Amino acid sequence: MNFYLIQDRKKSVILYSEGERTPPEDPDSTKGLVDRWLDWLTRRGTRAANLFKNLTIVVRDYYNRLEYKIDPMELIFKRMRHASEIRLHYASALSQTQAAEKLERLCARQGNKHLFWLGVDFVLTLIAILLSPILVPIPGPNILFYYPGLRMVSHFLAWRGVLHGSRLRSRFFFPQVAIFDIETVLRGQSGRMDGERIKELANSLKLEHLPHFLERYA
Repeated sequence: MNFYLIQDRKKSVILYSEGERTPPEDPDSTKGLVDRWLDWLTRRGTRAANLFKNLTIVVRDYYNRLEYKIDPMELIFKRMRHASEIRLHYASALSQTQAAEKLERLCARQGNKHLFWLGVDFVLTLIAILLSPILVPIPGPNILFYYPGLRMVSHFLAWRGVLHGSRLRSRFFFPQVAIFDIETVLRGQSGRMDGERIKELANSLKLEHLPHFLERYA
């Protein structure tokens, strides 16, 4: 799987991947897990199961509307779970050793972050479950109490991706002048990203969605 290591103007390291997406219907994806939960509730057919099914659908739709606010690298590490090898593309100014070290440090930070929030969201989800007899009959804002459940699943999948990627020994390194040029544009004196130039460089790497991804970090 191809990954692209990029430093933004704050010299923060960003990891990007494109083109080898996890199918949304994959049973191990967030959507796949939610769909399996909904199928199980449908088969149960009880009044309580129907209540939880309807609540899950509402929470899922609410989550989808808020998903754009989530760190986009979370999706990248969720995809990393399915990588059989890592093909790392990085700025030509870096040595292979430097690129490998930056990737390892990024994985360590991301792993710690997702593990921390996994624990937090687990506690919040447990509280929401314990309060379900009170919350379920109440419409409206109580949806927020169930939101951590989906975030917990997403953090868990991202953490698994980091763990899997850190253990992979099949790694290949590709210095790219285009990535060096992208970093130069991101560190421009004006402090504003030159969207057209970024798009041109992204196209040279065949990365259609990279400009939008980088805008999230601008």
